Amino acid sequence: MCIRDRYYQAVWRVDQGVGRLINVLKQAGRYDDTIVVYLSDNGIAFPGAKTTLYEPGMNLPCIVRTPWQKNRGIACDALVNYADLAPTILDLAGATPSDYEFHGRSFKSVLEREHVDGWDTTYASHTFHEITMYYPMRVVRERRFKLIWNIAHGLEYLFSSDLYGSATWQGVLKRGDEYYGKRKVDAYLHRPAFELYDLEADPHEVNNLAGEHAHAETLTRLKNKLRAFQERTKDPWLLKWERE
Repeated sequence: MCIRDRYYQAVWRVDQGVGRLINVLKQAGRYDDTIVVYLSDNGIAFPGAKTTLYEPGMNLPCIVRTPWQKNRGIACDALVNYADLAPTILDLAGATPSDYEFHGRSFKSVLEREHVDGWDTTYASHTFHEITMYYPMRVVRERRFKLIWNIAHGLEYLFSSDLYGSATWQGVLKRGDEYYGKRKVDAYLHRPAFELYDLEADPHEVNNLAGEHAHAETLTRLKNKLRAFQERTKDPWLLKWERE
């Protein structure tokens, strides 16, 4: 069985498992008073997705079904973050504490709307996956532009053991491939401090605009936006802005 077939098989197993869960809820008579949230903890388990902050590692499924929804089967374009999950679930349950400040915010109010304003920016972070995979990154992503700050850019990008040992990556190494997908292998392993992408023109994130004069204002704006977010969330890596 080829790698692609194994991936499709894994997707099929998840689909079957979710279907069984729904059937159990219906048989127990609890489907009509149960909120169902389906999501993934990371992107697909391939190099370039899982453990990265490129789009295949960040653009994850988040499907919410509530018993009272009237506008069903829609795709809301709000850029939500997993930090939004706790305040959303508490809001759905009517249990939001009045004396606690969340990093995220509830997206309950936008669940039945396809196009929303005020949800145009999200943030992401990565520090390590395993104790041996230390590679801190911070990201600010808007609808069009995305900035990745590779805080440990002096290091070669480190793999989690399952991805490094995968047939996909080992095949790249054994063949001596110059490219992995649309990105050069060397660019995947050796990253600059900042990566700026125009996601509309370059959805595969291969053309880094961080060094281009035409995008200097966008780069500065997103750097300031990211730093302000780190200040609000008391990110310990804030000090690298001063000591880099």
